[in-house]
Amino acid sequence: MTIRVDCWQATIRKQVVLSVRPKITDLNFHLFARNIHPELFEVCASRILERENYTLKLNITTDGHAISFLHDSMVLTEVSAGAHHPLPSNQVLLSHPIEGTTNDLATLHDTISYQSRVQLECVPPKMFVTIKQQLDQKVECEGLIHRFQSNGRIAFGAISYINIQAFRRHVKVRTFHTFPDTCAVIKSDSRISLDRD
Repeated sequence: MTIRVDCWQATIRKQVVLSVRPKITDLNFHLFARNIHPELFEVCASRILERENYTLKLNITTDGHAISFLHDSMVLTEVSAGAHHPLPSNQVLLSHPIEGTTNDLATLHDTISYQSRVQLECVPPKMFVTIKQQLDQKVECEGLIHRFQSNGRIAFGAISYINIQAFRRHVKVRTFHTFPDTCAVIKSDSRISLDRD
């Protein structure tokens, strides 16, 4: 049996056409106790992290992200997506619009604990440009990043960035998604922990 620790496998798909982000008011945050097929999304970048106790699958999508945590036969999948996505209606642990600041907690079979903080922030244009410049300095080895093409109305496109801190029994995932048309940023901080094996 081979165990891979801190081994990154990257598959980056480049965007060929202009991507249009959904309106901020159409975005929802979900947590499922199951896998969500990536075919439901337009995946822009993906990566897999394998540790001795779990596997983490990261996908940046045109709307936001889909992140799956797999431990034995159990799966938690966090999704940030537009309301138009035909997501499954079964095994939904959390589902709510992305607005203001939301704190969520969930447990799966007394084995996996999940907590998250999701924040939608509309900022002044100058501050938005500063945030964009900071995200532009991020590189792939620090996580997963995708820079979208400009929609033509604004000189630069949106950015999605996922930062991961992977430990033996827990993982911390931070996401940032920018929306240049409205100078908005969606940030999430999630922690997934193994309570017992």
